[in-house]
Amino acid sequence: MPPEQGSAESLEAARGHLREAVMTAFCAALRDTHLPPLALIELAAAAVGSVYREVADAHRGDQPCPCGWHPRLAADLEALQAALALSAAPVPQPDLARMAVLGRA
Repeated sequence: MPPEQGSAESLEAARGHLREAVMTAFCAALRDTHLPPLALIELAAAAVGSVYREVADAHRGDQPCPCGWHPRLAADLEALQAALALSAAPVPQPDLARMAVLGRA
């Protein structure tokens, strides 16, 4: 049975699928162009921006998409920037030397 629209399961499935597609395209471009990784990541970010623009444009005008989403450029860009920053930040690793002792073994 497919996950319900908007469920946590469908969100994670979409996240995994999109990440895999981006990583596959990134690795192929890295192999084929020999451009520096950051240049390709900037191109990927530009691609996401152009996808946003195209989708936002489809949700405006006389016959917008019936899904009900209304683009708000400033708020949407803020959300995109926050998602990028959160995903790109290193995950802190636990440091046993700084952990509080909770008991004895």
